[in-house]
Amino acid sequence: MFGKHIKLFKLSGFEVGIDWSWIVIAILVAWSLSTGLFPFHYKDLSTQTYWLMGVLGAAGLFLSIIAHEFCHSVVARKYGMPMKGITLFIFGGVAEMGDEPPHAKAEFMMAGAGPLSSILISLIFYGIHTVGKTSFPGPINGVVGYLAWINAIGWI
Repeated sequence: MFGKHIKLFKLSGFEVGIDWSWIVIAILVAWSLSTGLFPFHYKDLSTQTYWLMGVLGAAGLFLSIIAHEFCHSVVARKYGMPMKGITLFIFGGVAEMGDEPPHAKAEFMMAGAGPLSSILISLIFYGIHTVGKTSFPGPINGVVGYLAWINAIGWI
């Protein structure tokens, strides 16, 4: 589907890779979080702390997209669809199918698996964020809150 991509690892038999365009997005996400979002919401932290928060936020986004696409892939496999792998690219990620879904139910279940996983991930991060207000330092809780928010809107 895409050109050459960087193979990262295998996850339950699914090859996970990134298209070169993802590297640009990862840098832009880390930069925008480090210089915009986190300094706006968490005042008077060091530049290094903001950059660490930005890099962790981008890494969390990366892992969230992989989880979302992994859920699509697992359901597709359950319905006998061959999956080529998961690729992250400039617009997010894609679970690459080797063939069309065998029937409408399989397509519906596969399509719903990703958004449901994003909602679940969002709720988990929101719960951690809520508990973390009194338990975690502000920077850690800030990244967790960002991940709750980004997964909440990521299911759309």
